[in-house]
Amino acid sequence: MSAAKENPCRKFQANIFNKSKCQNCFKPRESHLLNDEDLTQAKPIYGGWLLLAPDGTDFDNPVHRSRKWQRRFFILYEHGLLRYALDEMPTTLPQGTINMNQCTDVVDGEGRTGQKFSLCILTPEKEHFIRAETKEIVS
Repeated sequence: MSAAKENPCRKFQANIFNKSKCQNCFKPRESHLLNDEDLTQAKPIYGGWLLLAPDGTDFDNPVHRSRKWQRRFFILYEHGLLRYALDEMPTTLPQGTINMNQCTDVVDGEGRTGQKFSLCILTPEKEHFIRAETKEIVS
């Protein structure tokens, strides 16, 4: 019986008075939509091509600074997940996900990476380095 109290509902249903809360459990929308099955409920709010620094890149090491950045298609969903894949096809499995709800900061990455239009997304687990081809994209 206690398990039912911890998770009284499985699908988000908007409350008629507050659309960001669930009518069944009153928890916020993002607490329901963080698994793959429910991602289809979330609306994409941004999508576009960005470059991602390879995992394990140490920008203090001159050899790592010249590593090739990976071009990926990023989609930011309304509930805060930022997913990236090899192409823009909806059926392509994402290569990675950044939970922007856990993001502690987004800072200019140019000083650290040596790359123009780069950003560092800081989360408790990791630093994610991305860059765009123009300033307007990262503004």
